[in-house]
Amino acid sequence: MSEDKVNLSVIRIGLLGDSTVGKTAICNSFMNIEFNPDTLTTIGHEKLEKKYKLSDGKEMKILLLDTAGEERFKAIATKALKAVHGVIVVFDVTIPKTFDNVNEWLQKIKDDLSEPNVVIFGNKIDKEDRKISREDAEKFAKSLNLKYFETSAKLNKGIDEGFDYIINESYKKAGSDNIKLEDVKPKKKEKSGCFGKKKGK
Repeated sequence: MSEDKVNLSVIRIGLLGDSTVGKTAICNSFMNIEFNPDTLTTIGHEKLEKKYKLSDGKEMKILLLDTAGEERFKAIATKALKAVHGVIVVFDVTIPKTFDNVNEWLQKIKDDLSEPNVVIFGNKIDKEDRKISREDAEKFAKSLNLKYFETSAKLNKGIDEGFDYIINESYKKAGSDNIKLEDVKPKKKEKSGCFGKKKGK
């Protein structure tokens, strides 16, 4: 498929993961919003937009969808990501349960979404009480043929690299399939924010 037939103006990237793993803080970091350790828990989902230049120089609009991770919102979290091109699944390297639950989030993606690109972020690597090693996380991601990134929203580390990867890969996949945003539909089953102030320059 030639590039001149690619017609994308928006790339949608969703974030999934348990509550308190730092999804909103990661969004804030990517948006150049000041880190706030007292960020409130997201209820439902939040949307953020940002202009972004792809690796080939094209300028796109990135729409981030930050979802709630609390148990009572899990059933609707993936449903909020109906037309995403890419998904970032986030866990907290200091809480093993959030890492164990990555499989559950990946299954929800498989069941509810239309085969988006997926990457995994291991967040809060700035903390000293780390429980999940980089080696174990990378081994897990590799077993699923997924890319893994170590991140710290507090230190703004690894986040731009991870977003660069998922955005460019999502664009390449959508472009090669000639899929416009409006054409992306959720997979049919067989049966039947809280953002802070902008950082200073």
